Amino acid sequence: MPMNPLRIGLIVLLCGLCLSACGFRLAGTTEATGNTELPPQLLSIYLVTSNMNGVQRRALVKSLTRAGAEVVAEADAASAKLAVILNELPDQQLATGGTGGGIVKRISRSLDFNIKSEDGEVIVAPRNLRQQVDITLDDNSLLASNREKKSVTRDLEQALYDQLIRQLTLI
Repeated sequence: MPMNPLRIGLIVLLCGLCLSACGFRLAGTTEATGNTELPPQLLSIYLVTSNMNGVQRRALVKSLTRAGAEVVAEADAASAKLAVILNELPDQQLATGGTGGGIVKRISRSLDFNIKSEDGEVIVAPRNLRQQVDITLDDNSLLASNREKKSVTRDLEQALYDQLIRQLTLI
């Protein structure tokens, strides 16, 4: 018996309702809605970044704020000190295209972090998070390739910040 579009739509809707009724959530949706629950000792954070530029730092602060933390300007006003180092790992060229001029590169970033309480007690020992992505860049269009790489790098860094937030909720 052939399936008509109305029947297919009804089945998809029914499956969606069943999944939402059982509490299913797509990965990453808690950060987007701000429903992440940080432990009480991380609700007021003094952020220490040694090698992040202003854009990277603002993106991290935004992620922490969205997760429910207050990022304070003075160490004395914080209940915890979060030290973060964002590392730009060397790009790896994986393949080159013959006639198309495409280059496949692996872009990698890592994030080192640790957390100490206001009295200096270690809450989280140093940890390392890592993200990588493979992209195809057009060797014939340098400007477009640079824009694509910049966009992918920004997304990669945001994925690291989201991964950090998930780690913080597990404390």
